[in-house]
Amino acid sequence: MVIDDEQAIRLFLEATLEDEGYSVVTFGDGTDSLDWLSRSVPDLVLLDLMLPDMSGIQVLDSLKKLYPHLPVVMITAYSQTDTAVQAMKLDAYDYVSKPIELDRLLRVVAKGLEETADVRQRFQQSNQSDLFHGINDVIPSQSVAMQEIYQVVRKISGGPSTTVLIEGESGVGKDVIAHLIHRTSAREEFPFLEVNCAALPESLLESELFGHEKGAFTDAVNQKMGLLELAHSGTIFLDEIGEMALNIQVKLLRVLEKMSFRRVGGMEEIIVDVRIIAATNRNLVSQVRLGAFREDLYYRLKVVDLMVPPLRSRKPDIMPLTEYFLKIYSKQMSKVFHEISPKARQILEEYNWPGNIRELKNIIERTVLLEDGPVLKPEHLKKLKMENFTHDLPLRIQECLVNPLPDEGIALEELVGELENALVQKAYDASHGNQSLAARLLGLNRDKLRYRLKQYGIKES
Repeated sequence: MVIDDEQAIRLFLEATLEDEGYSVVTFGDGTDSLDWLSRSVPDLVLLDLMLPDMSGIQVLDSLKKLYPHLPVVMITAYSQTDTAVQAMKLDAYDYVSKPIELDRLLRVVAKGLEETADVRQRFQQSNQSDLFHGINDVIPSQSVAMQEIYQVVRKISGGPSTTVLIEGESGVGKDVIAHLIHRTSAREEFPFLEVNCAALPESLLESELFGHEKGAFTDAVNQKMGLLELAHSGTIFLDEIGEMALNIQVKLLRVLEKMSFRRVGGMEEIIVDVRIIAATNRNLVSQVRLGAFREDLYYRLKVVDLMVPPLRSRKPDIMPLTEYFLKIYSKQMSKVFHEISPKARQILEEYNWPGNIRELKNIIERTVLLEDGPVLKPEHLKKLKMENFTHDLPLRIQECLVNPLPDEGIALEELVGELENALVQKAYDASHGNQSLAARLLGLNRDKLRYRLKQYGIKES
């Protein structure tokens, strides 16, 4: 990682180090670099002493608090020797002076990586240790993006009250991550309470969060404690925060700033200690621009911002999740699914998953309920194949017809086969397994239909 405000130096160091086989990321100021470092861990940092927004010493101090094991090489001017010495006292690994001597730089980088290899490896092993021991519903993942999120969860869990904003499409597992943050933190023995901000009308949501005094409104026949009060010492999860009304946003902002509030209709100031985790599938930046979400609240919520990617961009996670749900529902329903056929794997991996993990979970639950196993087969995924056709295949065919054919060509037989398979399945389903009717819908005789049913593994009635 290179942090230097001079673009020419960043480009020079990036090109030089990449020529030596290193992977390089570069930043021009301390703020962006520390933001990136809160989510990812490089193997070595080259850090300029003079940055536009803060000093290199400040960045070094923050960086060492995050990763004490990390070798940091300071970049200094000859006139900054005293500051370089100060940096060494703060546990910088070494320093190089401008103008940079290339040979010395490469020696320092190689030596720094070699001498810290063991401690870096121990850090990675400890960071990948069984943080989630005893927690059975962690989302199985092999994707780099989710591993980075889990790494940030580990850091959040070590802190007492950091506010977290979890963003992502519906169905990606934002609630699971919120639970995970709570259960791996010092707050795990205290309440985890959640509320869906989109599910309650404005007046009811306010009362639900802050509570109310007797007589505060017509139906307030008794005093009621709100979720913020009930979650004291624990965590409150505000799902679909983008749907919260502006006047409630004002009160929530005060809670985040002062950890205090008043019940609806009350005068007493109630002080709480609670971690607030919010989640949204909306673009809150756009909501801020439209005036539908307070900018000050947005920035108070995203002290740590976790962006959960959709399942379609996490292909390595599809099979671990499928196996995970198969195991859970087989146990619940006393079934024996323990294998996935190659063709079924292909269907699962090629599907676009617009409903994300929730859709996959529902598909597997339905399959285990209705089928017997022990193998998950393509015919169990008929609904999925049709939805895949609806969402994906027409676009691919249209691209082939409208755009020039690519230089590498297209797989014509495969594409035509997919189309034929989808249409045969559609006709077969529409006729409820009546082969004569299905053949008539497709303009085929029954022998040709039967051949295609066998060819595409479509079960005959």
